[in-house]
Parts: sequence; C-alpha cells; structure tokens
Amino acid sequence: MFGIPQKKARTEAPKAVAPRLFVPFRAIGYVTNEIPFNIQAKGQAYFLTTCVGTTFHIYDVAKMNLLFVGAHTSTPITALAVLGDLVFVACGSDVVSYKRAKEVGRFSCGTDPRLSIVSLEIFGQHIISICSDNTVKLNDHSTGELYTTIDFDSSFTVTTLIHPSTYLNKVLIGSNQGTMQLWNIRTSTMVYAFKGFNSPVTCFTQSPVVDVIAVGLLDGSVVLHNIRTDTTIMTMRQEGKVTAVSFRTDDQHVMATANMYGDIALWDLDRQKVLHVMKGAHDGTIPSIQFLNGQPILMTSGADNSVKQWIFDSLDGLPRLLKSRSGHHQPPTHINYYGEDGHFILSAGRDRSLRAFSTVRDSQSVELSQGSLSKKSRLLNLKIDELKLPLITTVAAAPAKEKEWDNILTAHWNEPGVRSWNYQRKVLGSHLMTPKDGSSTKTVAISTCGNFGFVGSASGGIDMFNMQSGIHRRSFSEDGHSKAVTGLQSDRLNKSLVSGSLDGLLKLWDIKSGKCEHTMEMPSPITHLLLYPENNILAVICDDLCIRIVDIENRRVVREFWGHSNRITDMTFSPDGHWLVSSSLDATIRTWDLPTGHMVDIFRCESIATSLSFSPTGDYLATAHVDNVGIFLWANRMQFTTVSLRSITEDDVIRVGLPTSSTMEDDGDEVENIYTTNEEVLALEPTIETPEQLTEQMITLSLLPKSKWQTLLNLDVIKARNKPKEAPKAPEKAPFFLNTLPGVEPKFVATKEDEERAHVADTKMIRMGMLQPETVFMTLLKRGHNTRATHHIVNAGQKDQQTVVVERDYSDFFDHLKTLNPSAVDFELRSMSLDNDLAEPRYFLEAIEYLLSMRRDFELAEAYLNLFLRIHGDVLVANPDAGLDDEDEDDEDDEDEDSEMESDDDDDDERSNSRKLKVKVNATKAGPLSVSMRLRRLVSEHQREWKRLEELFQSTLCLIEFMRTKA
Repeated sequence: MFGIPQKKARTEAPKAVAPRLFVPFRAIGYVTNEIPFNIQAKGQAYFLTTCVGTTFHIYDVAKMNLLFVGAHTSTPITALAVLGDLVFVACGSDVVSYKRAKEVGRFSCGTDPRLSIVSLEIFGQHIISICSDNTVKLNDHSTGELYTTIDFDSSFTVTTLIHPSTYLNKVLIGSNQGTMQLWNIRTSTMVYAFKGFNSPVTCFTQSPVVDVIAVGLLDGSVVLHNIRTDTTIMTMRQEGKVTAVSFRTDDQHVMATANMYGDIALWDLDRQKVLHVMKGAHDGTIPSIQFLNGQPILMTSGADNSVKQWIFDSLDGLPRLLKSRSGHHQPPTHINYYGEDGHFILSAGRDRSLRAFSTVRDSQSVELSQGSLSKKSRLLNLKIDELKLPLITTVAAAPAKEKEWDNILTAHWNEPGVRSWNYQRKVLGSHLMTPKDGSSTKTVAISTCGNFGFVGSASGGIDMFNMQSGIHRRSFSEDGHSKAVTGLQSDRLNKSLVSGSLDGLLKLWDIKSGKCEHTMEMPSPITHLLLYPENNILAVICDDLCIRIVDIENRRVVREFWGHSNRITDMTFSPDGHWLVSSSLDATIRTWDLPTGHMVDIFRCESIATSLSFSPTGDYLATAHVDNVGIFLWANRMQFTTVSLRSITEDDVIRVGLPTSSTMEDDGDEVENIYTTNEEVLALEPTIETPEQLTEQMITLSLLPKSKWQTLLNLDVIKARNKPKEAPKAPEKAPFFLNTLPGVEPKFVATKEDEERAHVADTKMIRMGMLQPETVFMTLLKRGHNTRATHHIVNAGQKDQQTVVVERDYSDFFDHLKTLNPSAVDFELRSMSLDNDLAEPRYFLEAIEYLLSMRRDFELAEAYLNLFLRIHGDVLVANPDAGLDDEDEDDEDDEDEDSEMESDDDDDDERSNSRKLKVKVNATKAGPLSVSMRLRRLVSEHQREWKRLEELFQSTLCLIEFMRTKA
C-alpha cells in the first residue's frame, strides 16, 4: 500500500534510549558518496541532489549552497532519482518518495529481507527499479501499484538501463555479459536483442543525436552505438572502468568520460581523439558526471566526498575548477573548536588535509590550501593526495593573532619539522620549525597570547619558537625528559609550561628562564595532557587507563577517574570546567563531574571515537569516529532542560546511534522514543526534595527574583520617573465607524450594555455581590492574627518528651504576599485602615515579627518593613499607646488557655508516670503591648538575628583571610 507511512508499533522494536546529557543532533562534513547524483532544471535554475549514507542533500548549482537535507532512512540509500519536486530513494527493498525533504509515500518491491534495489529510473508517471534478484520492476510512483515485472535468467545479468529519447514505452537494458536488449515495458516483451560487446556494460548515456547511445564498458571502452540500425559509430578507449559519460550541448562536440581512478577524459568527437585528461579530478571512483544543458559547465562527483563544478572558458578549451563542496574522504584524526563563538571546527584527517568546518553555514567550510598541488600533479603525473604533507598527528591553534601572522601549528607523522598555518588566509604558512635534537615531532602547543609555539620531540626535547618569525627562542633541556614528549600545555599568563612524557614524569617549566620548577611522577606513562586555564586544573591520561586530575597550584593529584577498559583516545573540558568528557577504544564516551568526582554519563557508540571537542558556548559536543568521514555534533541537554545528575556505574551504559546529516526524523515515533524513554529513566531516579529551611538555626532567603524586593525599596523613585508629563488628550474626532444619532449635536448610539448599566443606575439598586468589604490581603492578615498553630518537636534521644509551641500563624498571608507585584504591595499597605486603635498596622507588625522569628525570607521581611514604615511611620510615632486595651483582652484569653493546658498536663502526669508530656505555650506577647512596645520587640528581634548573622560573616571573613595569608 502506497501513501503516508504508518507508525510502527512500539512492540516491534525496542525503544531508542538517548544519553542523559548529550542528544544526537547532526553530522557535518558530508557532501556525497559513491551513489550517482541527479540534476534537475527548473527554469534557468539547476538543483543538484546527492546521496549521503542514510539521507540526501539538495544544492543550488549556481552558488553550491545547501538548500535541503532529507530525512533519515532506516537503511543506507542504494539508488536515487528525481522527478520535479519529488525525490525517490531506494533503501533496502523499499522505494521512499520525499517532497521538500519530507516523506510523502513509500512502497516495497519485495518481501525478501535480502532484496535490495540497485538502480532507479524515472519512466513518465512510473518508476523502474533494478533489483538484486535480477528483475526489473515497474511501479506507479503516485500509488505504488506494481505495473509489471521482467525476470531474467542467469545468462543475462542486468547492470543498467536507459529510456532512449523518442522511444515510446521502450527501455534499453545492459548486462554483465556485455549484451543489450530492447524491451517494451508496457507489454513486457523483448523487441530486439543486440549482439553486444566483449566486456560487461557499466553505464548508458543518451547522446544529443537521436538513436545514438553511449555505452561504457568495464574494459575502459566507450562505444557510440546506433540502436535503430544496430551499428557502432565509433569506439574510444580510456584507462580503467568507465563509470560515467556525458555530452556537451553548447555547439561543442565534446564527450567526457570518467573512470574508477578519479580521472576524466575529454574527447573530440569530430576528430575522434582525446583532447585532455583531467588527471586526479577526484580521489577515487567518479560515479557521475553531467554537463549542464547549453552551458560549458561540467558537474562531477566522487567517492572522495566532493562535488566539483568545472567551466570551459579558457582559450585552449581546457577546464578549470569553478566551485566545489567537499569534506574529508578519510576519517578525521583530530578535531578542535576554533574561536570563542563555536562556529568553526578545525579538523585534520587521514587524507592529509586540514579543514575548517562551519557548524552554522555549510558553504563556509573550506580546506586550508597547501599550494598549487593540482598544477604539480599534472606535471609529475601524481595524485594530489600524494603531494600533500604527511598525516597530521596534532594540531594547536590560538586565535589571538590570526590577523597578524600564522596562528596554527601542526605536527606530522615521522616529520622532524612543525608546519605553521595562517587561518586568516586559509593557507599553509611560511615557517618550518625544527627541534634542535632533529628527532620527529610528537606534540605542539601555542601560548594563549599567540606569540610563542612549543614543540615536543620523540627524544624528549622541548623547544620554543616565535610564531611571527619562526625563529628558535629557547630549549627546555635542563633536567628534561628521557622519552618522547606526549603533551604540552601553557598557562593563561604565559608563566609556566607543563609537559608530560612516556617516562611517566610531569614537569612544570618556567617559560622565562627555561628551568624546571617541579617534577611529579605518575604511576604509568603519560599519553596526553589537557589544561583548563581558568583554574589551572590539568587532566592527565596515563597508560594504566586512568585519568588523573592535577592541581597545578598545589602540585598534587586531586582526582582519579577509573572505568575505561581500553586505551583512552581523547578528552575535553566543558566550558565551565565542571565536566571532563573522555573517549576510549572501548567505544564509550564518558562524562566525569569534577567537583564530585563521579561519572554522570556514559554511552556506547557504534564506532570508536578518536577525538572530542566541546563547544566554547557549551551547546554541542563534537566527536570524530573511525570509518566515518564526518564530524558528529551532540546537543547538550543541560542547555534546554533540567537533567538530574547522579553517580552512575557501568550497568547504566546505553548504546546510541551516531547523528545523521538530517536534524529531522522521518518517523516521529523515533524522536518520541528518545525523549520519552529518557524522561522515564529520569522518573525512576530517586527524587530529593529540599526543605525550605534545613534547620531552625539558619537564616534563609526567599526564592523570589531580586528585582521583586529591590523595587519596593525604590518604588517612589520609579513612580516619579514613570509619571506622565501631560494629561491624556481626548480625540478630536470620533471614529467614522461609530453610530451617531441625527441632530444639531451628534450623539453616539448607546449599546445594550450601556442601556443595562443606565437602567441599574436609575433603579438605585445595589448588588451586594459587587461589594468587597476587604481584600484578600487584609482577610489573610486578620486570619493569621486569629489563627493558632501548633508545632510538635521531638528532642533527640528523648522519645517520651514532646514540646508543643502555640503561636499565631501568618504563613498563608506571606504566601499570598509573595504573589503580589511591588505596586500591589504598595497599594495594600497604603489602603490599611487606621481605625480600632491602629489594629491593621499592629497586625502587620506582628506578622513581620513572626517572619523574623521563623528566620525565613529575611530580605523580604526587610523590604516589607521598610516600605511599611515609610508609609505609616509618622502615624505610629504619633500614637505610641494605641491598642493597649485591645491587647488586655487577648492576654486574658491567652492566660485562660495557658491555665487550661497546664491543668491538662497535671492530670496527664498524675494518670501516667511512664509517659511525660511537656507543653509550652509561646504566645506572641507576655502582657499588654502598645504600638511602641510592639516596635521595641520588633527592633529587638531584628537586632538579635542580625547580630548572629554578622558574627557568621566575621568568622567566614577571618577564615578566608587566614587561608589567603598562609597561601
């Protein structure tokens, strides 16, 4: 059934589980592979579709900009075809159609899981598939309905087919036996069998002449054959298997052929001889070449992960490279984020190239030039890769001086010299820095200022060079290493240099004098160093599969991370220095939390990670893996969600697939599995609820934003600043759309709501439901005054003794007060009634005293009290004895309650000698309190708490001063 793909049942396959901290985001550095591309013309614009593993890319040919990235398929794509806005891809036995990178249909060519589709060809409203079971199938691409199937026996193995121009319902099919057959696809009958050739047919291409087909053969021959008369017009021969053929259509009789070695031959069809051979146009097989219709431009793609655009505009008719998009065609060996914005990644690969990949815009990715290698390759008849510098083993870069001189250093395999590069001009630099001992270079580093480069050699020597001139400045030879130097790191102030070696020694050098200041011995040889310059914390990888964290200031090991079961390949710090991420040959990537020393994340990839780099902004983790030419980005979940960090073990390891070029998933269920399963895992973790106050001996602050209580202190200034300068003016004319009554003076027509409101006013009826005697603020304040709360506290070690504290409870009042904005709090305080001997202001003072006694929300109590005294301070001073009589009544009630509770306690003591219950009544007052007495109690409570807090401050300051002076 063809149509919208149905979601798979959750019981068919296990759910994919995402890592706790890092989620697969996307892969960069992929351009194309060995699957032939497709070019579609839409008006004057051309669009290029290339295959990239399990997805496809769509480029604008004019600017070579990446327009769309297709959705991720379940299996690798084996064939590609394009019709208008639809892109058809073959993955396994299925043909999936996409429109604007979104899946719109799917049909299957068979039920055998071993069946695969080798090639796809558009045939009007149908699509022709060549299957691995030696069959050709015709399906309606809009409904997926199977129209016909052509089966072939073992004497004719299908390799390729083409629909000849002007041939109705007919296709030409080539075989591995070298023979060809013309079939009527509608009637499923063979029209004609050609005598064939002595070599297998590898490709077909329609020539500009009707009836003439270019046939490419395995032995390197290209035959122009007239299929109407079954005659060969001409035959040309090149070196190697013919993989693709194309013809120019701009009045130049030129044919281009590609071979399996990456060469392109240009043929003059008039003179039947070769014009030019583009030696090493690509490194490896060229699966597809095509001239643009009516233009002297040739598009080529290679298995070297590149697409190139050649233009024929020179006087001698030879092509030159116009534009290209490329990536590594061998796996990267070292990657590192460059700059502070996290937009570029420097990558050195096994293809002996150094590239800068953009994580934001694909068109900004570039390979750093090593000179005019293409010209040298033609002169020496060598491939470009053979002329490049040896394999890069280590890269160091400092962006501080990138606009002034070379700012990148690279060490190469078995090379004694270190090469400098200029990132600003994207070219190889002019300096070759060679160590004084003449041995091969093992590691390099650049100072933070960008002025000096450090080189470590295989014999244990360390040399310093000037980056601007390339002149040797100093050798760190006194008391040096006895074996190869494997790591060099300099601090931010350029005072110290740290070196590690296979002799197991970690040395700290003074850069100015070149002398060794300190030596630490590690339990095993050191293979890699990484310094976090903000706090001088050094991570050391040793051969005993342990990562040791060294504090350079105190010169001792402060952490040891064990867990990897095979050699550790790389590590990187998070930008804030809290995490250390490491990779190993055991195919796991682990995240270590430095403050706690615990492993907080672990996942296993399908291939081994060889290099890691954390984005300077903390958004992504970049990884490079064996047998993968791309760079993979993992999104840091801590940037957009809450992740519970806890110590995990080896039992928590999960297997995760690598990111793809597409950030869109073709099946929404897969994305749901990733996040839902992860949330389910987090839900199973034990949750820790932190109480509002850990102990009653602490003074805690509120969780409200700082601006909410600071605004209360400056509310008068804010209101004065926001006061309008002029009164609002009435509109001169009424809007045209309002209805008016006719007359000398126009009047607006009253609405139904206005009439009802006028009727209510005329009847002089008052609805009691519309009146609000007091606000929620005042209701909760009075309720807190009249409410008694009982707190039970059991003393430690005395199970039979219980203390009951009875007091007024204003917790609900302050919970409501926290929800009000500063203007609302100001309004409520100003609206307080001064009747009943200042009852409401007295209640508020009592509430503030309650909050201070609870030792919670200290800054809120200060802000509320400040605003209250500014508003009602003069009234309180003028009436110091207000509320004295009212307090007497409350005291009598309290005394009655005290006597009743004490009598109950006496009865309990008499009835039970084994159980003792002690009851303590803590009323808010001990006698009649006037306003002045209430204020004195409040000041006393405030001073007591502030004095205790100040003592803690002084104690902490003394301790810090002591540690600073001793250090």
